[in-house]
Amino acid sequence: MAAIKRWAGVICLGVMAGAAWRGLHTHSPRSPRSFDEILRLVAGKTETEVEHLLGRPDTRESRLADDDVWVWWDYTFLDGEHYAPELRGQVVHLEITFDRPEELAGQTVPHVAWRVAGPFSVNFSRRRSKS
Repeated sequence: MAAIKRWAGVICLGVMAGAAWRGLHTHSPRSPRSFDEILRLVAGKTETEVEHLLGRPDTRESRLADDDVWVWWDYTFLDGEHYAPELRGQVVHLEITFDRPEELAGQTVPHVAWRVAGPFSVNFSRRRSKS
């Protein structure tokens, strides 16, 4: 009987630990690529090329400063030693800013010509943690 109680306690602890882990990691990124891989992949690409590579964004926002921002929710994850250990593996939202070509500023230009201007055009935001 004592052995059965001991096993029941071990099983309960295992179930509780599994539930706690799932509470911290309740979702997976939609892309198998890390944020840094995507950063390199989309550098210099046009809106059309990025949409072909990553799929349609969840939201698009035009701004007054001649740029568009696209966002993919829960799209990628942070990976690599340059991220703090507690951030590695965390699922993040992907944000890409496309700029109107500088030589055509102020003119009406089809969005197929807009590009990811540089590394600061690709960002991520973290989910708000539940407290």
